[in-house]
Amino acid sequence: MRTYPECIPCILRATVAGARRARAAEETAWGVAAEVARLAARWDRSQPPILLGAEAGRSLRRAVGVADPYDAEKQAANAAALARYAQWKDEVARAPDPLLHALRLAAAGNSLDLGLHARLDWTGVDAAAALPFARSDYDRFRAALAAVRGVLYLADNAGEIVLDRILIEELRARGLMVTVAVRGAPTLNDATTDDAHAVGLDKVAEVITTGSDLPGVSLPSSSPQFRTRFRSAELILSKGMGNFEGLSGEQAPLFFLLQAKCPPVAHEAGVEVGRLIFLRGPG
Repeated sequence: MRTYPECIPCILRATVAGARRARAAEETAWGVAAEVARLAARWDRSQPPILLGAEAGRSLRRAVGVADPYDAEKQAANAAALARYAQWKDEVARAPDPLLHALRLAAAGNSLDLGLHARLDWTGVDAAAALPFARSDYDRFRAALAAVRGVLYLADNAGEIVLDRILIEELRARGLMVTVAVRGAPTLNDATTDDAHAVGLDKVAEVITTGSDLPGVSLPSSSPQFRTRFRSAELILSKGMGNFEGLSGEQAPLFFLLQAKCPPVAHEAGVEVGRLIFLRGPG
């Protein structure tokens, strides 16, 4: 996915919000915003916006001297989501189609995004999960599952990964092995290995990293080890907008599961802003 003009103010806003979370001085926040604005002014718009977002994140961390400005909020999100784990598990168990409901819940959890929202709205998860997918390749996904032994699951945000765990448990119940890839270093409120262990993902899946600090997956920026796992995967379930931005043009056995939270992604996916999407990729 290319970078749209609307991506620039979004990345600038997230940069300033990160500086505020780190309690940076006004001059520091101004300086990092100006640096990111200069980066944006010369940006190659044919590139995915997550690459610019990563540059902005690095500038922010250098300026504020904090390795993870979102650490406290990620821990709180993981704890809050774990407190609702039993409720969500029960919903899935009672659903007419547990796998479909687990997919909708996981997609609705994609709303827990501090890169886009000032705070996390837990009521919005249930509201979104109650709606059908605006676009869905669920039947193709079920058919694909029947032909594979394992799934590579590309995670997105902290907190949200509790809902990913529930979906992974549904996949495991169908006899599938699951590998979960989280970010290789802190970026926004995206999940890292610390978050994966905090919510017990390591108990239900193998946990690896993308080997990069991008708020999404772009193969050229990922580690050689991750690229090998990606290219050898029988089936890939890609969660979230950042992963969609970086992988929507890849020829691979990909399914994208996300909420279209901004106009550029909604346009690319052919849906209205706010709707849930479950789409087969181009591969």
